[in-house]
Amino acid sequence: MEHNSIELSCLVPVSFNGDSFDGKSEQLDKAVECTEITESECHDTELVDELPDHSCLADGEIPRVGMRFEHLKLAQDFYATYAKKVGFISKIRATNFDRMTKQPVNQSIHCNREGFRASRVKAPIRKNTMAGVGCRARIYAKFDREKHDWVLLKVELNHSHPCSTRKAVHYHENRELTMHAKCIIEVNDEAGIRPNKTFLALANEVGGPSNLGFSEKDVRNYISSRLRSTNVNADVKEMLNYFMRMKELNPNYFYAVNINEDNKFTSAVWVDARSRASYEYYGEVVSFDTTYSTNRHGLPFAAFIGVNHHGKSTLLGCALLGSEEILSFEWVFTQWLECMGTAPKGIITDQCKSMFGAIKKVLPNTRHRWCIWHITQKIHNKLGGYSRLKELNAELKHIIWNSKSVEDFEDHWAEFIDEFNLHHNRWLSDLFEDRHMWVPIFFKGQFWASMRSTQRSEGMHSFFSGYLNCKTSLVQFVHEFDNVLGTKEPKELEDDAADSRGLIPCSTRSAIERRFQKEYTNEMFRDVQTEFGKKADCTIRAVDEQGNSARVKVEEEILVYETTRYVTFDVHFDRSTHEVRCDCNLFESAGILCCHCLVVLSSYKVNEVPSYYVLPRWSKNIKRKHTYIKSSHDVRRSNESHNMFRELCAHFYNIAQEFVDCDDEADMLHNVLEDARAKLVDYRSKMRNNTVATAHNSIVTGPSTIFGTEDIQAPSKVTTKGRPKGKRLGYELDKSIRKSMQKKRKSVRKDTRVESAANQASEASAQQIAKQGLGGFMSLLNSFDNT
Repeated sequence: MEHNSIELSCLVPVSFNGDSFDGKSEQLDKAVECTEITESECHDTELVDELPDHSCLADGEIPRVGMRFEHLKLAQDFYATYAKKVGFISKIRATNFDRMTKQPVNQSIHCNREGFRASRVKAPIRKNTMAGVGCRARIYAKFDREKHDWVLLKVELNHSHPCSTRKAVHYHENRELTMHAKCIIEVNDEAGIRPNKTFLALANEVGGPSNLGFSEKDVRNYISSRLRSTNVNADVKEMLNYFMRMKELNPNYFYAVNINEDNKFTSAVWVDARSRASYEYYGEVVSFDTTYSTNRHGLPFAAFIGVNHHGKSTLLGCALLGSEEILSFEWVFTQWLECMGTAPKGIITDQCKSMFGAIKKVLPNTRHRWCIWHITQKIHNKLGGYSRLKELNAELKHIIWNSKSVEDFEDHWAEFIDEFNLHHNRWLSDLFEDRHMWVPIFFKGQFWASMRSTQRSEGMHSFFSGYLNCKTSLVQFVHEFDNVLGTKEPKELEDDAADSRGLIPCSTRSAIERRFQKEYTNEMFRDVQTEFGKKADCTIRAVDEQGNSARVKVEEEILVYETTRYVTFDVHFDRSTHEVRCDCNLFESAGILCCHCLVVLSSYKVNEVPSYYVLPRWSKNIKRKHTYIKSSHDVRRSNESHNMFRELCAHFYNIAQEFVDCDDEADMLHNVLEDARAKLVDYRSKMRNNTVATAHNSIVTGPSTIFGTEDIQAPSKVTTKGRPKGKRLGYELDKSIRKSMQKKRKSVRKDTRVESAANQASEASAQQIAKQGLGGFMSLLNSFDNT
């Protein structure tokens, strides 16, 4: 069907929605020629099963010839509102513009079921519906150049199809999220509440899903469009905008972005102002580890993790890496070091060789340590083929954890290899060569805040996994990271409040324990109590005194593979200064006096521990300045209208809760609200009159938000490799196991193919026999198959 537009000397025909116009004014006049239809005439027609019900509409709500509007957008909204109340959908059919000013001068708005549509797809396989049924319902609006407003010249109210108000609310054109619903969806999404639960909560507010003007799918679509951008370039820009907003909120916020020569985003490092200040207190030792499933681009996410005064993990910075190569790690460490100013004394990572090379170059004075947990977890995998696995595992861990010196560890290791005949195990050989990177005895005398592994990083990653996944966009990533900061901050404040509220009772009558009870946080005092409890397993076997110095041999009873063993520790004690030092180095590494030292202090009747054994690191009586800094929460990521809406709602709730107990007071409040609404409507009408001259011909929205960042493109998809295959420990063993498994699979496939070939041959012979016996019937079937 051909569609026409008015052709005037001063008009330019324009096509909308893919429809074309040939510019024949006579045909258009005939097409839109109509008269004002009265309500009685509409009810007399037999073309529809369910007629539009105009009885519930006021005169000003029904289109009439001669109705005037200040600008075109009001006419469009008026007809769309009328269509929703009557039960159909409106659409802009044609618009004509002035040749000189390029402004619209007339427009026809039709029912969406106007005209007829022919489909090129065959009816049996067509899936999409066709809406055209020749409906003539429409309005025709024209701009009045004298009065500078829009007037309805022609109105057609008659429909050739059923109209249902009850069904119209479910049309996707009419489904609309209210501002209240949008605010609830955003808040619930930030809290990790699933969309279906949010939809049910909104439905319960209005008495059921049927009373909502939207569906659960609309809730999910809003989350996807609002918080999970699909444009990869806009994704990166939004992340950079987030960084700049945080910098505006607090100048101490730090971020750095790396861009390659193709103007593509590769890496980023950012540190919150609160995390930056807490590094002063918790930056001696950090854990650094990467996780590979937090964003759609595949960029590895890494976090710098420290330990706070409660013994819990604290965030000291984050990074997105462009790759797992040495240069990428070097850039991240360099930027993070520039932010913090000083390098940590120790850092714990996994066995990644690229990370090892970067730390050696950027942090040469930092003691690097491998995660011992990852190594010990591999024992069952690497040594699982040995018959004495349980005994082997227990003995190996005993050597690792209870060796009193480097020489002691090396001697026991050699005995262990000989006893279990493990001389040809490549994995154990590589571990022994790199023993200075992971065995605890090689880190003797250095403070590690009780960290020997990257499990704190793993714990932080599991915390992030509640917010992030492998399909998360960078837009959502920074929003959820903002939520994580907002969640971690109050947890530390809650722990501080718990410490100020009460004390954990002492388990003994020791004055030393009471001293730690008053000084240390509750969580750290529990660790102190653990050592006091282990005193019962310790016995003093020998004392060698020379002047004020004493060397005490303390024997501790431990359990190894269901076998009781006795391990002797040397404790050096100075009777004049009460200085005590043990070979287990628990105080040096964790800042907690070990049970061996406590036994010696108790035997010498020392009731007052020296002050240097009460570390300020774990004290609850010190005011730390980072606790006065709030995390830079991105309060402007929502629309300003949404923020204002929340403020107004909060104000109204505070007022409403005071007057809900009295019916008269509630009625007065309702009346006041209605009066305020009427005044605001009048005010809005006056403001529109003042801006009519400039806004009457505006039919499109303004341009999209202009980003203040340069045109940075999205990063290339990163394929994470984990640890380098040929460089990680135990690679040869894994390779041999993998080859043997491949041989087994090939043999199974070969047997399957032989069996399948035999089956096919038997089936072919059976078919040949059947063809010979059935003759004409089989040829008839073959002819059907060929067609």
